Amino acid sequence: MKKKLLNFIMTVWARLTFRGTPSPECWVFSSVHNRAFNYNSCYLFCYVKEHCPGIHPYYVTEDPAVYRELAGRYGEEFLIDTSTLAGIRKVLSCQVWFTSTAPPLYGVGFRKKYRIYNLWHGIPLKTIGMEQKNLSPVTRAYYRYFFADNYTGVLTTSSRLVPLMSRSFLVEPERVRVWGQPRCDCLFEKADAQKVLREIFQDKIPEGNGETRRETDAAQKAPAAVPDFDKAVLYAPTFRDHGETRLFPFPEFDGGNGRERLEAFLKEHRMFLCIRMHLYDRTAYGWLAEMDHPGSRVRFLNEDRVEDVMEALGCFDLLITDYSSIYLDFLLTGRPMIFLPYDRGEYLADRGLNFDYDQVTPGPKPENFAEFLRWLGALTEGEDPWAEERARVRRFFHEVEGPCCGKICRMVEKEIAEIR
Repeated sequence: MKKKLLNFIMTVWARLTFRGTPSPECWVFSSVHNRAFNYNSCYLFCYVKEHCPGIHPYYVTEDPAVYRELAGRYGEEFLIDTSTLAGIRKVLSCQVWFTSTAPPLYGVGFRKKYRIYNLWHGIPLKTIGMEQKNLSPVTRAYYRYFFADNYTGVLTTSSRLVPLMSRSFLVEPERVRVWGQPRCDCLFEKADAQKVLREIFQDKIPEGNGETRRETDAAQKAPAAVPDFDKAVLYAPTFRDHGETRLFPFPEFDGGNGRERLEAFLKEHRMFLCIRMHLYDRTAYGWLAEMDHPGSRVRFLNEDRVEDVMEALGCFDLLITDYSSIYLDFLLTGRPMIFLPYDRGEYLADRGLNFDYDQVTPGPKPENFAEFLRWLGALTEGEDPWAEERARVRRFFHEVEGPCCGKICRMVEKEIAEIR
């Protein structure tokens, strides 16, 4: 909160003393707390930098480590640090701002002079923004004047979601743009699962000459980081506020030989299983940590290995989840999924959904471990009774069924031209 207040105070002063005219050829991108390089913002930034020579993109980060990393990757001329007055003035000199969360600067009345687009960071399966329970009048006023009133547009993926996005973001329906999500563009590219996953999990071989030769030779003789596989599966459960997430939530898994049965099944079917836990969950599973080693068919795929799971999502042949909206992106691949909503009553009472769960989750919901393994094998081998249902749900949530970054850039440029 202190950083937000400081940003607001500095922005007020910068606006009072800024004498320039915002450039429509300069676009700003930001994400969580002006610190993270993630979500839709980073994907659209990269697209503009590579494909739009007439536009100069800037990415906002106040995190020194992220700034150094991005400076090495893209160059400092494409970065802005809004913890400084100079950085805030630089943002004010750019007419177009994109965010995946809140705008890069805190203030009111920006929409009169700037084009601010909220790309958001996913399809709202769960309640978001003003649709959440028990929001105070102060929170609603804060959200309206500092965020909602500043947005030129809020992006979504389907016209069926326009009323929901309008209510959630306190914007008129005409300010909701059905332009898609930049982060999903990678799902339309052919992904080589073997190559991508081996690069992610590849053990580093020591560099050097004579002094490290024996160490290098030992590393080269070590087991392959990733075993040979025919099918790759991602298990991505949701973080729970009310307790630990249960992996493989079946009594016979916890109380029997579930781990051994899982390992044998994966080996028999030549599968490679990646489990992506939330940052706060991943230290709670000693048995899984023991399996997370080179050569194992079960590995963690957390933020320390892939910060943004979208970088690898297109590699997988099947997705296992519960309430994570990641499956709504995965729908674009046309591939099957399994749902494990073992605590549905408790979770949905705590965190409401915008849709009937059973109507929008096109896949089996096994109630025991044997049934889970049966569907895991059947779905990856071609038996797919949910194919038509998945196509229906996909059509409901996705009207943009192809790369959208180029379209977004063209539409923004068109809107700028119309107001000149």
